[in-house]
Amino acid sequence: MYRVLTLALVLMSTLALAQKAPTGTVNVLTRHNDNAHTGQNLQETILTPTNVNSGSFGKIFSYPVDGQVYAEPLYVQNLTMAQGGVHNVVFVATEYDSIYAFDADSATINPAPLWHTNFLNPPSVAPVPCSQGSGICQLFPIVGITSTPVINLNTNTIYAVVRTQETSGTTVNWVVRLHALDITSGAEKPGSPAVICSQTGNTGCSLNGSAATFGPHHQQSRPGLLLVPEAGFPQGVLVVGFAGDSGWVLAFDPTSLKLLAAFYTDDEKSHVAGKFPGIPGEGHAGIWGAGGAVVADTSGNIYAVTGDGYWDGTINWGDSLVKLVLTLNSGTGTYSLVPADYFTTSDQACRYAHGLDYGSAGPLLLPPQTGTVTNMIFTTGKQVSTCETTFAGYVLNRDNLGHTGGQISQMTLPNGGGEQSPAYWSTGTKQYVYNGGDGDSLRAFTVSSAGVSTSGVLASSIVFSNGTSPAVSANGTTNGIVWAQDYIDDPDHLPSFTPAVLRAFDATTLTELYDSTQAASARDVAGPPVKFQVPMVANGKVYLGTSTELDVYGLCPCAAK
Repeated sequence: MYRVLTLALVLMSTLALAQKAPTGTVNVLTRHNDNAHTGQNLQETILTPTNVNSGSFGKIFSYPVDGQVYAEPLYVQNLTMAQGGVHNVVFVATEYDSIYAFDADSATINPAPLWHTNFLNPPSVAPVPCSQGSGICQLFPIVGITSTPVINLNTNTIYAVVRTQETSGTTVNWVVRLHALDITSGAEKPGSPAVICSQTGNTGCSLNGSAATFGPHHQQSRPGLLLVPEAGFPQGVLVVGFAGDSGWVLAFDPTSLKLLAAFYTDDEKSHVAGKFPGIPGEGHAGIWGAGGAVVADTSGNIYAVTGDGYWDGTINWGDSLVKLVLTLNSGTGTYSLVPADYFTTSDQACRYAHGLDYGSAGPLLLPPQTGTVTNMIFTTGKQVSTCETTFAGYVLNRDNLGHTGGQISQMTLPNGGGEQSPAYWSTGTKQYVYNGGDGDSLRAFTVSSAGVSTSGVLASSIVFSNGTSPAVSANGTTNGIVWAQDYIDDPDHLPSFTPAVLRAFDATTLTELYDSTQAASARDVAGPPVKFQVPMVANGKVYLGTSTELDVYGLCPCAAK
């Protein structure tokens, strides 16, 4: 496999030798912190609403990277590295098909990556141009590693989906691979990588005998990877979502990297037979959800939200939330991902006709409640008055999703929905869902045994033109802070160059505490933004991936400009 593995030199300075092992307090191993995508870190004891202000908090250092950071950074505390030393480590994946492991606490003592693995061999092995396939960019200008990886601390493994364009003479091959790397060194684990699909031209692969075709020329893994508990698999099951030809959810054995089961949202045979109009398998019902379209509960049920596409509730799943169960097929020893339940918006046909994806925003599994409905899921997506008289998010009973139009309730989103993912936090007496829709304020909805409030109870004075996917840091039920990226660029079609803005809000009032434009002399300026980026908070620091660098914010002394 083409890759370049670079191990940083161990700096044996007196200062480095004198360092004590770092005292991290939390691990962030998957997108939005957990399989429910609550986006909350409840072990943050350093950052508080009192000290997060431009006088005492700001940008403390940054690391350059070789491409856009669409994936959320991940974090492991007190990790013993293969080359020696114990570090808190932040892991960063880029669209230039790189994974970095950086010291999470100091770019002065450790300016080089602890390790850096790249999967390219230019010019023959390159990242994919963003316009490949449909001719429309979804992330400008190249696509490599898009989905947030996932880490298994039991085996010290980080899993990532890597996409490449591989050329030999006049032949172009499109390849999608699953890699498993040792988090202490960046080395491939035994059996890694596994090829998901490798094809030339516009041909594709039939995965596990699927009727639909998986086309690696523009099939893109955008949702964060999950490790889901499953009986018979000691390390759980690795779940990967895709958007492109159609939506896909793939389940792998994380030990062998064997593909166990494949679920697809768009049955092209029904189109060929004339049941539905249109071109079969071209961009129907993709699973993307602002990088967070797939979530899972503690029982191993998987929930995937889909974008526009055909729908019939049996083999075509446009604009739906589908509950999937990994099922052992009797007598065969094989598995299937079986739809056990679903929800579809009542305006699905209108959404499909006007390109208004229900699956443009990631879902959120709410913690168990004490009312009649104990297990709820919060969802939203694109909404305009063309299809709805009320701009709406949907609260669903995940034990009975209700099929078409079967939501428990709808909440009002004043400026429509958008392409972002919500977050959750509880003060102990009040529970909040934080949602940042396109062209809207950051809003908080309350959660109770009766459900979710039908309108926001708190709103920021700041309006996010491109929406935001917030994260929350807190010390349990106290000192809650909502973190959000703000930007004005259009990273779909143009290079981003206006700096991203990191914002912090008091989680109980949504009063702004800090933003990265407040300090003098551009002290806290961030790199150019990447859409759907989620600020990651761990051990008193905030990590923000950008187009050119990983920016790290914390308590001052801050970096000088």
